[in-house]
Parts: sequence; C-alpha cells; structure tokens
Amino acid sequence: METSRSRRKSRIKTRPLTGTEKALLVLLGIVLVVWLGIRFILTPQQEKINNLQVDKLELENRIAEMNSVLRREKDIKAEWENLTKERSQILANYFPTLDQAQIIYLLNDMLPADQVDLADYGFTRPASEQIAEMEVKNMSVSVPFAGDYNGIMNMVRAVELSPRRMMIDSLTLDRASDSSLSGSMSVKVYSLEGLADTDPNVIPIVVAENASPGSLFGSFTGYVGNQTATGNGSSTGSQSGTSVGDPTPGVEEPVELKGDVIHSFETRNYEFIPSHSLVKGSAVPTMIADHGRYGLRLEYKILGVEDENRTYIDLSSQNLVFNYPPSELSLMSYSFNYSPGNIGVRILKQDGSTDDIIISNGVSWLGWGKININLLGDTTEYPIRMTHLFYEVAKERDDFGVLIFDKLEVFYSEHFEESIADDKLKLADYTFYEVQYGDTITSISRKIYGTEKFKNEIMSNNEIKSGDVLQVGKILVLVKR
Repeated sequence: METSRSRRKSRIKTRPLTGTEKALLVLLGIVLVVWLGIRFILTPQQEKINNLQVDKLELENRIAEMNSVLRREKDIKAEWENLTKERSQILANYFPTLDQAQIIYLLNDMLPADQVDLADYGFTRPASEQIAEMEVKNMSVSVPFAGDYNGIMNMVRAVELSPRRMMIDSLTLDRASDSSLSGSMSVKVYSLEGLADTDPNVIPIVVAENASPGSLFGSFTGYVGNQTATGNGSSTGSQSGTSVGDPTPGVEEPVELKGDVIHSFETRNYEFIPSHSLVKGSAVPTMIADHGRYGLRLEYKILGVEDENRTYIDLSSQNLVFNYPPSELSLMSYSFNYSPGNIGVRILKQDGSTDDIIISNGVSWLGWGKININLLGDTTEYPIRMTHLFYEVAKERDDFGVLIFDKLEVFYSEHFEESIADDKLKLADYTFYEVQYGDTITSISRKIYGTEKFKNEIMSNNEIKSGDVLQVGKILVLVKR
C-alpha cells in the first residue's frame, strides 16, 4: 500500500513557486482578507451606525416635542382647568336626573306667580331624544296659566333665563277677556342622566321646614332697602349693626342721577377663570340684585403664592365697548365682610394691548357699594372695550369669601334725569364657611351656632332651596352671632 503511494508521488512532478506566483498568492490573500473584513465587519458596523443615527434623530424629535410640551405646561394646565370648569358649568346647567320634585321647586321659584295664575303642573313620562350621537333623556311639563300679556311674557322670559336648561316646546293662548289671556305652555326639561358621572362630593340637602323665598336680607330686622358707597369703594354707612346714612336735619340728602345700565348680569354669559391652580371659586347667578332679577355671585378662595393671584370674570362676550370717555362709570358690589383684596377691570385697546385698572383698593364697605370706574382719559385711545372683571390679593396673602356684582352703569354729560331717593339698610356682621365633605345645612348650623334653628336662615342667605345639592367647597355666607 505504501509502495503504491510512493509510486504515485513519484509520478507528480513539482517545482518551486516563482516570485510572480508568490506575489499573486499574497495579493489574493490580501484581497480575501479585505473582502471578509468589509463583508463581515465594516458593512454590519455601517448599518448599525446608520440605525443608531436614525434612532438618534427620532429621540431628538421626541425630546423636542417633550420640550415643547414642557414649555406649554402652564397653558396646558390652564386649558385643562378651563375645560374642567366648563364641564362643571355644563353639568350645573342641566338636571342630574329627571326628578319631578327638583323640577317643581325650580318652576315655583322661577315662574312669576304674582303676575300669572298657575293652575298645576302635568308631567309626561321620561323619554329619550337623539341629539347628534347622544341619546339625551328629557321630560315635558305642561303648565296651564292665566294672566295678562306682560305677565305671560315675563313667564316666557323666566324659562329662557332658567339656571337649568329648559325649552318651550309649545305655547297656546286664548283670550279670556279684554285684558286677560289663558292657555298652556309645554316645557321640555333635559337631563344628563347616563351621560355624565355623578359627583361623589355632592351631598343632598336636608329639607328645611317653612323656608320662605325672598331677598337674602329679608330675614334680618331693620331691612328696608339698599345702601350706596363712595366711588372709591368706601362705605358711606356706619359700622355693621347700626342704621346707615340717617339724614341730618337741615342738610340736603345726596342724590343719584340715572345713567344707562349697560350690563346687569341677568343672563349667565360670563365665565370664571383663575390665574393659577391654587385659585379656586365660581361665578354663578344670584337673585340678590341691585337691578333686575339677577346679579353675579363670586365665590373665591385664593392662596397668594404667585406674583398674580386673581379670580377673573370673563365678560368678553358682552361687547362692552366705550366709544368716548364717559363722565362716570359705576359698578354695584355687595360685600359681606371687609377684605384686603382689590377689585379691578381689564381694558382692551385698539392696538390689541390690555390695561388692568384697579377700581377699588380693598373692600372697605358692607352691603351694597357703588364703585366708580375711572377709565382711560385720553380720547385718542378710544374706542376701548371692557373684557374682564377681577378680584386679586397680594403675594403671600390668602383670602376667601363671597362678593356680589350688579348694574354696570354709564353716565354721559347729557344725563339730567330726576334724582331718586336712597334706601337705607341695617347691616349684620357676616362670616364665611367652606363646605366640607359630610356637611349638611343642619350640621353646619349645629357646628357654627350650636343649634339647628338657623338652618332655614343659612338656606335663605345663600339662595339654597329644598331639593338642591350642597357641593363640597361651596362658600356660604353666615351671620355672626
């Protein structure tokens, strides 16, 4: 076997490689090594670098988006708070459920029973109505009535100004006599039942016996009318608990000229806007009014941690435009207690800039006060527009309470109407209370006064009716004792 192998090897002729062949072999090896390096090392690394660059660009874009969001954090937070308040306002405009008792309470308070005779109310069964893509529950209420034309028109306007959303579905009229009409009105009431979650912080109110409607101060001894204050917000009356502005013998009583009431807060077409997240409150209609039927009740709780600590009331939808400097502009405000905060208005100029004007340095009056508003004096700045009313406190100051605003009245030089007499008002001392979870009107009366007998007074002073709900955080006006 070995002999055959040696024979075959002897037949193969070999020779040594030439220099050229050796060079070619070395070059082939180098080419092979380079190709293998490119194929298995450089190419994968380049692909990895490309992928990393793509990832880097994506991360840089994400970082830029996050930085943009962070820069808009305050705007987003403010927008979220505005949306939350808008949601709360929408929920407050509708009945949470189609409860006949709540509807009857509202109709009894809202419809002018002194001008129109109302026989009774007839309710249909709850039904559903398709609005856009939502199924909204509603109920129709039949209201037979009799009265004169003015009373019926006031009844229709009352439905239009209802704090809860109602719609007149049908209205029929018949002549009962030369001066009297009779007929029936069908009112459709809408509810958000099933569309909005109920608020766990809403507490039912205990029904108060013999709760009487009327003015906020009708239950106080000595109540006879309004009080006025000086233009800078200081009271012309005496301290609380005494008679205000008693006439001095031989001295002529001060008079007030009638101007044009350009806004009286009769409809809820304003919005509450806080300057930051630690400013809480609400702006809602109130039947405590100096002019007309409704005023504006501002509830506020301010923690003064920022340079600007304000509760804004947005009046931009009212188109309060002044084409010429008025000789006088005034706003009525009711104060329950003295306060260090300032009241002001925001003016929008023609060039788009704004100017904040303080109209009252502190709240130094009790009861109704007439605040003079000194607008810009340069006629070249006009026309100007009033867009906001605000209440502010200084930094590192805290404050909470309630103010009522009504009757924005403008005077121009051509007004020379006859004067009107000034009513007098005996004032009581007031304090404020923030509703806590678990509170009821009865428990608040017992907590503050040690007895339940003032629960009707608390309901009357805060326009709370039987069947309403008591929300946590609501600020109540209470009489000091």
